[in-house]
Amino acid sequence: MTTSVDQTLPQRWLFVPGDDAVRLDATLESGADAIVVDLEEFTAPEGRALAISRFAEFARRARRLHLWPAVRLNLLEQGGREELAALITNAMGDITACPAAVFLPAVECREHLVTLDHALAEQERLHQLPTGSLKGIATLESQAGLMAVDELLAPATDTPRLLGALIGTGDLALDLGLSPTQDPTLITETLKPWRVRLATACRTHQRLAIDGPWRWKNGLGTDQHWANQQGFKARCVIHPEQLEALSDLMPLAMPLLEPTSRTHF
Repeated sequence: MTTSVDQTLPQRWLFVPGDDAVRLDATLESGADAIVVDLEEFTAPEGRALAISRFAEFARRARRLHLWPAVRLNLLEQGGREELAALITNAMGDITACPAAVFLPAVECREHLVTLDHALAEQERLHQLPTGSLKGIATLESQAGLMAVDELLAPATDTPRLLGALIGTGDLALDLGLSPTQDPTLITETLKPWRVRLATACRTHQRLAIDGPWRWKNGLGTDQHWANQQGFKARCVIHPEQLEALSDLMPLAMPLLEPTSRTHF
């Protein structure tokens, strides 16, 4: 299994648009451990080419500050494959200009992850990057994806680059028939069994479990305490002002596994 790491993994993953230079600059001093340029939801279609063109230099700057530069693609068959190719081509063989992690949205079957792994491997070969240096993270945001979580995350020879999974609680809530305007307590309690399902599977298969964002002004402390008890070691953040609070609320980060291979950071 090649998802093992010999370093502490990021805890606070801040998702941001990639075409806003001011906001990108601010992320470098935000307190995040990883910055995810989200080409799927946070960057408008007309801004994606600009975001991709800026990523290489942004990645170098982030790494100099010991931050993980990451990216979330669109679905591979809906432009994500081309986005990945452009990102790696722009890096010009420099691993420090490449994403430290590549998120794939709407994962529901193993074929999605196998296809991502093949795409990452292809870019490594084309640009002579170290084998396994590009890592994938599955975004599970539907009942179908969470029901298949053990099959998706189990170690396999055809998905050696899979680092972990993020639970997309916003889309999952919609898939469960919940409205964003409903009582936050109802939404949170409905989502808890699904979050536990992800945390348990990640612990079983030694993957990084990234909890979904907290979308409300109040209640983050109580919810994060619960998440800590479930074994979550990382969290997605969409409101930068929550980062300072999370630094106090989350347990100290620990290496995911005993080191058996290196993550190229």
